[in-house]
Amino acid sequence: MHPLLRALLGPWELRWEVLIPLVFFGSLYALGWVRLRRQSRTQKVASQWRLTMYYLGLGSIALALMSPIDWLGTQLLTMHMVQHKILVMVSAPLIWLGNPYPVALWGLPLPVRRALTAGIAGDTWLRSSLKALGQPAICWLVFTFTYLAWHDPFLYDLALRVEWVHNLEHLTFFLTAMLFWWPVVNGAPRLHKSMPYWGRILFVLAFVPPNAIAGFAIANSPEVIYTYYTTVPRLYGMSALEDQMIGGAVMWVWSSEMMIDVAVIMLGVMSLKERKRKQKQVEAAKVAQKTLSERRLDRVEVIG
Repeated sequence: MHPLLRALLGPWELRWEVLIPLVFFGSLYALGWVRLRRQSRTQKVASQWRLTMYYLGLGSIALALMSPIDWLGTQLLTMHMVQHKILVMVSAPLIWLGNPYPVALWGLPLPVRRALTAGIAGDTWLRSSLKALGQPAICWLVFTFTYLAWHDPFLYDLALRVEWVHNLEHLTFFLTAMLFWWPVVNGAPRLHKSMPYWGRILFVLAFVPPNAIAGFAIANSPEVIYTYYTTVPRLYGMSALEDQMIGGAVMWVWSSEMMIDVAVIMLGVMSLKERKRKQKQVEAAKVAQKTLSERRLDRVEVIG
């Protein structure tokens, strides 16, 4: 077995600052899901597939932050990049697909649920703030700026040297990724008019150039950009520069490919919905034609 694979299959570290929030939000979602499933009219909101997506999202956070990937990320730039990609491009969209807002809302005590609903549905500072923050352009800019800023050599090295900065890096990556995927998945609460699918495709693809440029620059740098990795023992025979080259390629190729894949999926969904819409139009036209023919036949019989 390859040493890297053996390391990835090693023991997990139970980090309470990660485990407690995961257990809390997982329990809240489970309670809300059960309550919604008891009502036949809300079962579509809390479907089986959404439950699966949500817990896959939580599981991927645990994988990124408590599995050997986390420790390997402090030794290899490549694994640190993989860790970030899991948080940003796997965890965040999966959690949104779980429809977390209405489901988790039903997991709260009734007074808290009513207060939160009133705060978001009414003319309040909370709704105004979320509405301003949830504008697609703001979501894209906040995420892209945060994502690129943390790849600055000073901030990147600082995060690896100081634990609380490292935790802050991961938290801001995840939270701004949640912002980014909000208008793409069109998750509740829906405070803006839904973007058409072609708009969502452009929204996602617009991230590809800045991501690819940054990854290309890292992968093709003639010198080590993140000097922290020159101070740790080198693993698996890779030099710091070779590791940086692979890590930059992960950012450049894998991230860009995932965004393009999402765009292709949305294009397929858009095509499917358009086909269904046209089919409904044809069926409605047939029904209308049949009704018209029956009325004409009735008139003929009355006259006869």
